[in-house]
Amino acid sequence: MQNSYDSQKIDYAGFWVRLAAYVMDSLIVFGGLAIVRLVLGIVSLIIGGTVFSENILFHYTLKDILLYVLQVLYFVLCTYYTGTTLGKRALNIRVVSADGEDRLSLLNVIYRETIGRFLCGMTIGIGYIMAGIDQEKRGLHDMLCDTRVVYLKKIKVKTVCQPAEGAVPPSQNPTGEAQEDTQLVPEERQTEIQSSREQEEPPTLGWPVSEPCKGEGQIPSTVYRLTEELPKEEFPKEEQQERNS
Repeated sequence: MQNSYDSQKIDYAGFWVRLAAYVMDSLIVFGGLAIVRLVLGIVSLIIGGTVFSENILFHYTLKDILLYVLQVLYFVLCTYYTGTTLGKRALNIRVVSADGEDRLSLLNVIYRETIGRFLCGMTIGIGYIMAGIDQEKRGLHDMLCDTRVVYLKKIKVKTVCQPAEGAVPPSQNPTGEAQEDTQLVPEERQTEIQSSREQEEPPTLGWPVSEPCKGEGQIPSTVYRLTEELPKEEFPKEEQQERNS
């Protein structure tokens, strides 16, 4: 058997993940076959015969054969058309061919899901346990059909953090300069930032003028009116006369 896969590039599915997928598929098949058994039981009561209970092949009845065929059809059709089953899809794994073909042949899938699984069961499950020992995680049915079970390609998801509603990012500042977003800063931090900015501003030279309060609970503040000289009414009369002369 020719193997065209590079074991360093392919992420093979191990024994435990394949076992978990098989358990999921078995539960799905069990639920579907339970409905079929219920229908067959109703049909048997209506026709009043023993068609489904008579032995046809060795000790297998028509009912047993029908249930087995339906079970095999689930694995064969899912693997042939999609390369995976519902259980394998849930765990992000699929069956591929060792020669790199995109799709398995129908005969190869039937051989794998019937004779291959039958031989794995005949060896008391050793054929399945081989998937945990083999370098390429192959079971006995994979070796017979030259197939591999691998993980599907993983897609990287990039998480983008959205700013709070109404917040302006630094890159969207109308002035083109980065500034701190006060809407996302706690009130105590805003007070510290405001006080530090006031301390960094250079003092303004001018004449102090008292500014009246604009609302209740406000403290009168002092503003500075820029002047080239002091107001004349504030000088003594003698100095004003000397300056005028």
